[in-house]
Amino acid sequence: MTLNEYATAHRMAIFDELKRGVAPSEGMFDEAVLREATMKRAELQLGSLRYEPHWIHFEYIYPAKGSSALLFTVAIDPPERIVYLSVPTWVIQSVWEGEVLGSYHFESDANRLVQAFAAGLVPESNLSHFGEDPTTGGRGA
Repeated sequence: MTLNEYATAHRMAIFDELKRGVAPSEGMFDEAVLREATMKRAELQLGSLRYEPHWIHFEYIYPAKGSSALLFTVAIDPPERIVYLSVPTWVIQSVWEGEVLGSYHFESDANRLVQAFAAGLVPESNLSHFGEDPTTGGRGA
C-alpha cells in the first residue's frame, strides 16, 4: 500500500466516524476540542493533510453559522517513516510545454546524481523538507 492509499483510507475512516458522531477509533486528538466540535452540529468538512516523518495529521473542519469554524486534528503514527522525495536534479521541466523529462548523462555522472539523491533520504537531511510547500519549495506556515 502506498502512502497516499494509506492516508486516504485512514482519513476517510476517521471522517466517517466523526460524521456518525463517534470519536476516532485511532490516533491522538484533543477530546475537549472534539466535544466542542460535536456541540456545533455543523456539516463536517475535510480539512488539510500534513505529513511529518513519524506522523500523519488529518484536519477536519466544523463550520458554524454566526461563529468561527472549529478545526479538529487527528494524528496517527504510520507503519514506517515518511520521506519526502524531491524532484531530482536530472529532471527537466519544459515550461513552454509543461512536460517533465529525464536527461542524458555520462554513466559516472548519473551514478553521482543517484547517490546524491539517495543521500537525501536519510532522516537528518530529509527532515529539512517537512513544512515545505511541495508545489513551490517554499516553507509553509
